[in-house]
Amino acid sequence: MYKSFTADEFRKHCALPPDYKISGFLSYGGWDDEKHIKNLEDTLKDLGIKYRIKKLEYKFLQHIRELEINGKKYWFTIEYGGATLSEYLHLACLFGSKKNIHIGSCGGLNPNLNSLDLIVPKYTYGDESTTRIYAREVKDNKHYSTEAISQELIKNTPKDLKIDTGAIMGCQAMMGETWEDVRSWSEAGYSGVEMETAVVFAVSNHFKVPCGALVYISDNLIKGQTCHDESHKNEKTKREAVKAEVYRVAVRTILNI
Repeated sequence: MYKSFTADEFRKHCALPPDYKISGFLSYGGWDDEKHIKNLEDTLKDLGIKYRIKKLEYKFLQHIRELEINGKKYWFTIEYGGATLSEYLHLACLFGSKKNIHIGSCGGLNPNLNSLDLIVPKYTYGDESTTRIYAREVKDNKHYSTEAISQELIKNTPKDLKIDTGAIMGCQAMMGETWEDVRSWSEAGYSGVEMETAVVFAVSNHFKVPCGALVYISDNLIKGQTCHDESHKNEKTKREAVKAEVYRVAVRTILNI
């Protein structure tokens, strides 16, 4: 079925030029498009990068922003969970992406980590159709990042920020998570829980495109903190500063600067 469609067929269907291709794909795990597009543009300006940005016209691609930098095109999208993200990644890989990077936040599971610490995951456990259908041969549900990309992300991160390289638990049903889930995931050795990285890794690995992720701990679940707590609200200024650094690291890594 749809898996059999070629890049040329998808370009035609999406009203893209026959020679359309992209050099990289960047996603952010969230829902506030306007806010995160501004974050990206602020980052590019701060780094002194000349760019053009536009919203793709074809309706299915309306959540993608196309960046043109030094004659190359990149895709950026904000996605909450994996369904649409998996399809955009599928197209990005067909259209030539050389590097797929995901950034965002996660819930903390490692008692030795604090809110606003960073995680560059070695792998993410994912057991949903968005991973299973692209990684049919993976029996342990562990979807790995690319070591070289992870090392680039770590190298580009300011030294004063703590980075953990543990595994992440993928869960696309945040409101269904229980305290028992949090404890069991923590006891199993997972550093964080979030929605998107398993999808990014599974789809990227299927197409043999290098991939990686950098996420910060937002709500430190294992220490009893949720995003509704006063302690979480009080960290907003610091959280925005860390988020800005995450954007800078991602942009520098995807552009090789």
